[in-house]
Amino acid sequence: MHNPLSLSLVTHHYNGHEKVTALLDFLCTLDERHRNKFEIIVVDDGSLEARVPEHEGLNLKAYRVTDDIRWNQAGARNLGCFMSETPWVLFFDIDQLPSDSCIELILNSLDILDKKMLYYFFVDDFIDSNLNVEMKVHPNTFLVHAHTFKMNCMYDEDFAGHYGYEDIYLPYVWEHFGGGRQILGSMPLFRDTKFKTRNLDRSSTVNHELALKKINGGIQKPNHFLRFHWINQKA
Repeated sequence: MHNPLSLSLVTHHYNGHEKVTALLDFLCTLDERHRNKFEIIVVDDGSLEARVPEHEGLNLKAYRVTDDIRWNQAGARNLGCFMSETPWVLFFDIDQLPSDSCIELILNSLDILDKKMLYYFFVDDFIDSNLNVEMKVHPNTFLVHAHTFKMNCMYDEDFAGHYGYEDIYLPYVWEHFGGGRQILGSMPLFRDTKFKTRNLDRSSTVNHELALKKINGGIQKPNHFLRFHWINQKA
């Protein structure tokens, strides 16, 4: 049977259940014609409480990492990508809320987009929590062709267990293997809603050194994906 879906929205969280609910509530307000063209994949990265997200009117998938891994963003995003069933994947953090026109613009643009391009977006009200400066683009909010991403990049799970730099290293891999980067749209299409994971060590020293080692030692495609146990919450 022909799959009518053309886009997967992939997001993840740790103890961010309220943000998940807010996101799903918003997506349900979109025109049904658009909702029928995308799926939303939510990965719970080992939250203290296991809640199964529910919402009628959405093509919703939900997975939960059952291993206790600190800072497993790379693995959670890879899981969402591997579970997607569409040509294109839109990654964003759970505190990045798309605008009313964001999904429609993306859906209307897919046929003309370059499969070798990684598309970023302008983000409203985004203050980098580490640098404490305003930034116009969020490194974890991007659109990418699924097959190209799986073949040439993916997130490097060597960074799991410590904070930071999996998102900084990813563009090095993407461009090293022939990809480009571009901003889609001229206006902010996402808004930062200020959610920060708490009670975990945010020191980035270990991953900073790892990123430098990988870059200086010759950029390689990541391997050994999904290094954890997980369950399908909707099964």
